[in-house]
Amino acid sequence: MPEDPPASRQERRKAQTRARIVAAADQLFQERGYVETSIEEIATAADVAVRTIYLHFESKAAIMLSYFDEWTDAFIAAVRERPVDEPVRDAVAAALRAMGDAGWADRVEGGDARPHPLVEYIGSGPVDIAGHVLHRWMNALSTLTDDAAARMGGSGPAIDPHARAVSVFLVWISAMSAAREKQRGTVPDDVTGLTMLDRIASGDL
Repeated sequence: MPEDPPASRQERRKAQTRARIVAAADQLFQERGYVETSIEEIATAADVAVRTIYLHFESKAAIMLSYFDEWTDAFIAAVRERPVDEPVRDAVAAALRAMGDAGWADRVEGGDARPHPLVEYIGSGPVDIAGHVLHRWMNALSTLTDDAAARMGGSGPAIDPHARAVSVFLVWISAMSAAREKQRGTVPDDVTGLTMLDRIASGDL
């Protein structure tokens, strides 16, 4: 079997280093908190030089957002694996279970660890963080809408593909919002993104 060309090996090493940095940072964020974690500590945990981190990421926030981007990609892919006629609540619940089976920790609603830094920073951190998240989710909404429309094949109301996509986003933003409010003590601990979707869909508000 021929060896991979040098460029392929180099790209693979870069991807492995990047993944190691993200994993080390996420573990430290969970154990120590985002603010309390330094770039130097991330470098030590990832067994790389500080300068290596800056070859891959321009800032600590960029590392946090990289984790968000990768999680979002995996979540959207898991949702798209579900039958297009499956109720959104069931599709999202199944997608989240698949994420857990694939090794993704629940850093928003898990309850056993510190929430992911985005829970705090989505509303009180630098606006460029919130802007990145919104931009990323608007692209995800287009992806989900196009996917649902293609698989529905024109059956049902024309608004349904977009409504399904928005409902998926609603579960995510509800989970983030509930996690923030739990920290303030304004919502019960058992509230999740899915229970928020149930409440909104009940028509009783």
